[in-house]
Amino acid sequence: MFRALSSRRIAVAVAGAALISMTAACGGSANDEVCKNAAWSKSFTDFNTSVAGAAGDAGKINAATAKLGGDLKALAAKADGDVATALTDLGASFEAVKIDANDPAAAASAMEPLVSKIQEAGTKFAAACS
Repeated sequence: MFRALSSRRIAVAVAGAALISMTAACGGSANDEVCKNAAWSKSFTDFNTSVAGAAGDAGKINAATAKLGGDLKALAAKADGDVATALTDLGASFEAVKIDANDPAAAASAMEPLVSKIQEAGTKFAAACS
C-alpha cells in the first residue's frame, strides 16, 4: 500500500537537497540576473507547496517534480554557460523523478542516486554563480 508519508519524504528530500546546494548561488557572474533572481527559489517553494497538498497522490507528486524540472530548464534558457548547464542538469534530474504508487520501496531506493545527482547539479549551479 502506498503511504502518503513516504512519498512526501521522498519529494521533500529531493527538493531539500537541491535547495540547500543552491542557497549559496549568489555572487558576481555574467548570469547575475539568474543567480540572484528569486525565480529558482520560487520554483522550489511552489514545488514544496504542491507536494504538501498532494496528500500522497503519486501522480500529483510526479506532476510537481516534472513542473519543477520544466521551470528550471526554462530558467536555464535565460542563462549562459555553466549556469545554464547546471540548471538544465538540475531540471532533467527533477523530471526523472517518478514515484510508482504500486512500489514505493523501489521509488525510495531509486532516490539515493537521484538525490546525489541533484546535489551535484546544485553545487555546480552555486559554483557557476559565484
